[in-house]
Amino acid sequence: MSTQAYYKERLGFDPQEAMQESLNGGAHYDGHQPKRHRGEHQPEKHDQVYEENLTKFKDERDAIQKKTFTKWVNKHLKKVNRHVNDLFEDLRDGLNLISLLEVLSGEHLPRERGRMRFHMLQNVQMALDFLRYKKIKLVNIRAEDIVDGNPKLTLGLIWTIILHFQVVELLAPVEAKG
Repeated sequence: MSTQAYYKERLGFDPQEAMQESLNGGAHYDGHQPKRHRGEHQPEKHDQVYEENLTKFKDERDAIQKKTFTKWVNKHLKKVNRHVNDLFEDLRDGLNLISLLEVLSGEHLPRERGRMRFHMLQNVQMALDFLRYKKIKLVNIRAEDIVDGNPKLTLGLIWTIILHFQVVELLAPVEAKG
């Protein structure tokens, strides 16, 4: 299946056709812009459909990332008899996050045992500080974002961890040889 066919099936339109139409000012371009009367504003049905399909596509992408990252996290947490069902909820207290970093790094990290927000913030901050100590760049991710269950920033954090501990560490032996 071609990329165009894939997008047409998933989004309900072909992005290249849509771009050409928007550049041409409509589906049938005759060399002239469509006439509009002063004060007349006609919402483009095509633009609305595009926005709806784009939102649906983004939601689907986020759901796939969440599912994939949850499986990756559980693969590693299994080593310490821990499990995550909902990535956004189960990382909020910071305990699973610290356990994940311990498994990946082989180091021991301190943790707060309480259940109050303060303890959660402390645990997540400990994990973030450890990542910074390891020279892993975190952009705009704060402990509050993870404790509050922010989906985008939680996915971003896990992606950063995957990149460092899965990809970078796999490349390190190759770079050492070269």
